[in-house]
Amino acid sequence: MPAGWPTSPTYFLVFSFLCGVVGFRMGWRTKSRIGLPFVQGLLGWGAFLIAWSFVGPGWAAASVGAWALGTTLVSLYVFTGRPKETDERVVRAREYRQSMLEWLRNGRIAIFNVREPIWYVAAAMATANLASIVLGAVLLNYMNAYVATLLRAARRPGTVLLLGWNVWSLVRVGAYVALGAAAASPVLRLLGFRGDRAAVKQLAIAGAIGVALDVALKLALSRVAGRALAGAVDLTAAAENRAPAEELTLDLS
Repeated sequence: MPAGWPTSPTYFLVFSFLCGVVGFRMGWRTKSRIGLPFVQGLLGWGAFLIAWSFVGPGWAAASVGAWALGTTLVSLYVFTGRPKETDERVVRAREYRQSMLEWLRNGRIAIFNVREPIWYVAAAMATANLASIVLGAVLLNYMNAYVATLLRAARRPGTVLLLGWNVWSLVRVGAYVALGAAAASPVLRLLGFRGDRAAVKQLAIAGAIGVALDVALKLALSRVAGRALAGAVDLTAAAENRAPAEELTLDLS
């Protein structure tokens, strides 16, 4: 192990990624719609606090991003193979899937939900980012469950892998990560955690820009991306949360 590795930013990113993987696996084993995001969020918050203490606010926010990546990769694998259990254990899995498949059918998508970022920031301010990371786990889970549905019903898996996670969704996740870290700063200071105020300000600005960019990208790209995804997926199979039926052919030669 290189000298200084345990206190380098890379170490905390790897650690947070593993927290995302382990947190999902532990939460999944609870078989609970509440237990899953709570366990995920608790491990993500632990990684966030440790990174904040050693490498500061910016890397703490990046650590939450690494946690999100870890929990996303493992959840996609599980959700794709277990559609029934996913609907039972993931909050809003069915509702979100139905709304997104409706977008693929008719091209109409909700542009902006003003309450979502407000609640996210309020939760971060009140709980030093704990409740907001738990809320983030809820959001990630039902979005990942939708992407898993597309992968299961894909006619062209490559297109789904490229576009299933919409670019504006990725921007929104990044924005929430930055806003949550910035909003946690006042309570963390009260609890004795030091943090660079300039870095906190930069996170807040980046998060606000990200929220605006999410809306702009959705307005510009949602119809094009929706058509491309719709052509790559069996929408009937996706609505029924199953794989496409194989075409039956007769070999008379």
